[in-house]
Amino acid sequence: MLRVVHGPMNFGNQAWVLSRQERALGVDSRVVVNVAPPNGYAADRVLGGDRRSPLGLLRRLAFGLSAPWQFDVLHYYYGRSYIAFDGLDALESLRFADLKLARRLGRKVFMTLQGCDVRLAGRGDARYEITACRTGQCSQFAHCRDVVDQRRRNLIEHILPQCDRVFALNPEFCQYVPGATFLPYASIDVQAVRPVPPRLEGPIRIVHAPTDPSIKGTAIVQAAIKRLQSKYPIEFTLVQGLSHADAWQVYRSADLVIDQLLLGWYGGLALEAMALGKPVVSYVRESDLGFLPAAMREELPVQNVTPQTLVDRLEEIFDQRQQWGMWSQRARQYALRWHDPRVIAQQMVAAYRDPASRFELQPAERGALTCAA
Repeated sequence: MLRVVHGPMNFGNQAWVLSRQERALGVDSRVVVNVAPPNGYAADRVLGGDRRSPLGLLRRLAFGLSAPWQFDVLHYYYGRSYIAFDGLDALESLRFADLKLARRLGRKVFMTLQGCDVRLAGRGDARYEITACRTGQCSQFAHCRDVVDQRRRNLIEHILPQCDRVFALNPEFCQYVPGATFLPYASIDVQAVRPVPPRLEGPIRIVHAPTDPSIKGTAIVQAAIKRLQSKYPIEFTLVQGLSHADAWQVYRSADLVIDQLLLGWYGGLALEAMALGKPVVSYVRESDLGFLPAAMREELPVQNVTPQTLVDRLEEIFDQRQQWGMWSQRARQYALRWHDPRVIAQQMVAAYRDPASRFELQPAERGALTCAA
């Protein structure tokens, strides 16, 4: 039986859902994380301990060095391995020792990139008109540009080439990691979600749920809603600090979900909203869409906005409320077609067995999701 471990974190629940679907395919797939996942997400094992805790570091070191002997495939996330001691310069020489050991032992090594693990702040600032990586947007921009970007470049130039396959959850990352495979979110079981279409009458219930308001454009969203509340009956809910289970109940009650306005792609919140059949508003960067399959690009149901057009586009969307039922169906079908974790797990297991596999999504004629514009 193929033995797979996902870790060292379960960020956005991607690792957990994918692992459960791999188990359904007969793979011994586990999620082992350094610290308990946020938002009530699950793991098979939590090594425990703060990153500066001696006991926690020993557990990470022990598991990291033993994992390549226990598993056939090591699937790492967020540009990390179990032995990637962020902020501990004294242990810098051990950074990624487990990943390197796995390579020497002939194990398969995979990496899923999820966000600020690989996004180059300085390059984004220079390249994009709209980005979170800019002074006045993300509070960490200066530190990322001056300090963290060098570590990201080291990851891109020296660590990722040692992986058998690299996956990118945002097409922007393909700008930084040529040859990576664009991977749709597989963070919820879409088929198991019962859709709750938006109401077409009454107050418009709008939900926005930022993990980090400074990079999601939350202030812009709030300002737009404040302007529009004098003209439209809006009930706005900002979801923060809730467990995923509690947040899910809020999402179910929404008529419209505003996701993120600065990152150029929709996030896990948008997928959850689309699975529920909610119309979604987000900023999608057109220049990155060349990394998607043409069919996925054509079927994209997200109402695309920019920070500058948000107020006007919301007015248009509100005035088209009778079409939201059709938008709901499109969103749900898109989530089922492109974000089904069963389909993605099938292709992932095929990649574990043969990293050169094409990674097809159904229907097969839609083609591979390789980052090559």
